[in-house]
Amino acid sequence: MSTLLLAFVLAGSTTGPVANRLPLAETAVRDLAPDGLLHQEALRIDRDFGKPEFDLVVDAWSPEAAMDVLTDVRLWWVKTTAQDRRSPLSERAQKYVDIETKRAAEDAWRIEVRGDKKEFVFDVELDDDGRAQVFTDVMTKDGRRIGHCRTTRGKLLARRLLGIPIGIEKLEVHCVDKRGALVQGRAVMRHLRG
Repeated sequence: MSTLLLAFVLAGSTTGPVANRLPLAETAVRDLAPDGLLHQEALRIDRDFGKPEFDLVVDAWSPEAAMDVLTDVRLWWVKTTAQDRRSPLSERAQKYVDIETKRAAEDAWRIEVRGDKKEFVFDVELDDDGRAQVFTDVMTKDGRRIGHCRTTRGKLLARRLLGIPIGIEKLEVHCVDKRGALVQGRAVMRHLRG
């Protein structure tokens, strides 16, 4: 696997305001909610490369006392063969991939993932019931662009040369549009210069 591709799946976010209260080591699911915080898994992303027991996951946290507030979000590993244990993502990988989290509102964050001269954007928002949802813009196979589609599943696909993963090709997603229709397509990515 190329260094760049490995870096893309190892980089992560720990920059939110409660990052110092959240575990920065291998963490069992039962330990993902420190005192006063509620944890939610918002999105799981499979891959077509690397070790099959590792997926990526977007997790979100809210204070128990204010469940209409989204306190922090993180993109990191989940090991499916170890009761969904989470793992932090490599600092070394941040040389190749930049993952930035930004608060958009009291109940919303934006995750920007840049690497391999591409950028994906996820908006993590609380719905009316206090559940963390992930949204992204999606391009369908027939060329329709669906904005702010509620993403329920993702699969990261490698760009390959002679069958060897050398970068990121696309992120396929299943989502629900504003009318409630199921949509399949790829997350819209912006190509970066340089």
